[in-house]
Amino acid sequence: MTLIQKLRSILTRAEQLKFAWLLLAILLMGFFEVVGIASILPFMQLLSEPDAIEKSSLLSSIYDYFQFDSHRTMLIATGFGVIALITISNLFSVLTVWFQFKYSWSVAHNLETRLLRSYLRKPYSFFLNVNTSELQTYLVGEVNALTGGLLIPVLELISRSIVSLVIFGLLLWLDVKVALTMATVLGGAYLLIYFSQQHFLKRLGKLRIAKNMQRYKALAELLTGIKTVKVSQTQKYFYNRYADASREFCEVQPKVSILMAIPRYFLEIFAFGGILAVTLYLYTIGGNLQSALPRLSLYAVAGYRLLPALQRAFTSASRIKHYNPVLEKLQPDLAACLVHEAAPSVATAPLTFQKEFAFENLQFHYEEMPNLVIDNLNLKINKGQIVAFVGSTGAGKTTLIDLMVGLLHPTSGHLKIDGKILNPENVNTWRQQIAYVPQDIFLFDDSIARNIVIDQPEKEIDYKRLEEVTKLADIYDFINEELPDGFNAQIGERGVKLSGGQRQRLGLARALYRNPSVLILDEATSALDNITEKSIIQSLESLPEELTIILIAHRLSTVRHADNIYLLQNGRIVEHGSYKVLKESSETFRTMVNLA
Repeated sequence: MTLIQKLRSILTRAEQLKFAWLLLAILLMGFFEVVGIASILPFMQLLSEPDAIEKSSLLSSIYDYFQFDSHRTMLIATGFGVIALITISNLFSVLTVWFQFKYSWSVAHNLETRLLRSYLRKPYSFFLNVNTSELQTYLVGEVNALTGGLLIPVLELISRSIVSLVIFGLLLWLDVKVALTMATVLGGAYLLIYFSQQHFLKRLGKLRIAKNMQRYKALAELLTGIKTVKVSQTQKYFYNRYADASREFCEVQPKVSILMAIPRYFLEIFAFGGILAVTLYLYTIGGNLQSALPRLSLYAVAGYRLLPALQRAFTSASRIKHYNPVLEKLQPDLAACLVHEAAPSVATAPLTFQKEFAFENLQFHYEEMPNLVIDNLNLKINKGQIVAFVGSTGAGKTTLIDLMVGLLHPTSGHLKIDGKILNPENVNTWRQQIAYVPQDIFLFDDSIARNIVIDQPEKEIDYKRLEEVTKLADIYDFINEELPDGFNAQIGERGVKLSGGQRQRLGLARALYRNPSVLILDEATSALDNITEKSIIQSLESLPEELTIILIAHRLSTVRHADNIYLLQNGRIVEHGSYKVLKESSETFRTMVNLA
């Protein structure tokens, strides 16, 4: 797939159309530049040769058409005309550059959001195998590099190459030998330098991505664990991890910049030396400089415009080669997102939970781990039951919950809800009926109310329901009596202003606010003291009878009132029954109770 094909695959039709219009504007900008250069010739002819009108049929036709009354009048008018053309050219250039920047940042925003949507559509297993800092690097940093380092340089390369060719065409019209010499020296030198650098630029591009990713990773790990870092006094170690990555990243940038800038300084020598050589050449064939002055002026202005055009074309080509690894990395996800959005929407399959959900011959293992985490599991959970899963660490409890909520999909076997197999087509309707409270509660930097209702519009928030669920979660008194702003109180990043127990109670309140059919508590009371835990368990017992509760627990007092307790070992159910039955019949369970 060529570069243009890759770019087309990640841009919408509207963005491609804007790209084409912007390219046209840049070409018009180049046309105005060439017209401005060409206008120098007649002006300098009029200035240097008193009989220029009589010698040139073009100047004579212009003189007659505009009915000038003297050589002096035409010279002044031509001078103002040249100034007007140059002014128009530069104003148009400013406008074009503005649209170029606007287009670049608009596409950057669209690509960032599309890439995020692409990541959010990926299965949960994708996030188990990738470092989130890598995703943040691509979303926040590399998408901008994609637009600034590839999309805009492609525009520049095309437009500046065409402008350069047009200027060369103008020079060919004046003198074939001079034009071919300039094309060979300047164009050949740029091509030679580019082809000698391209592999090095690509290698530096890959190195830049790797070091940028290390920066994000080191910084995220430092700030996430800042409490532990400060207590353990390991600031220097984590600081050095970031500093080393930052230094190596910043060492790449000047290498790339100097590679792109070097040709200009060397080729300016050829350019100005060439002007002197042309001067001597015209003097030699013409016999005097006065007659050669108009053409010399044109060559000087053409060189003044041509050298930056060639330099920008070269820089754009170099940037494309340097940033091409970003496109190679992001193109599959960005293209897949466009294909997904273009595909006709499929109605979500209905799925209701009225009777039971069941595991049938369920097996699961992670891709990189051949050993089964869940091994031939068969069980049924009736609606309204309180069911608990207990077992040692690594028994498969959390994996079982991930399968239950549809984050993971069975390697073999099925999970059925009222006889219907849970699959990617109906998993969203199943999740609408589930509330999940993990051990590590997800909180974000916003108010208490917003962390409970999350995406519900402000005008639809049921504050009476908020009060009910926070009372059930035993956090209402804290909100009402200790927080001056009540439900509008800000909790800080990841709920840093709350204690561990308060965070878990807030997570429980969030789950209850959804009024679910199935409530899943994955070690949800592990950070609570015994009195608070007992209060919450009593609150759960007062919930509607049709609510199905799934408990994962190490602390066995949490599951004392469960209708059925399943003891897991190595992904298998080895024993099950009520708390009383298991305590009497199972030595393993009895040992767990005694240890607790």
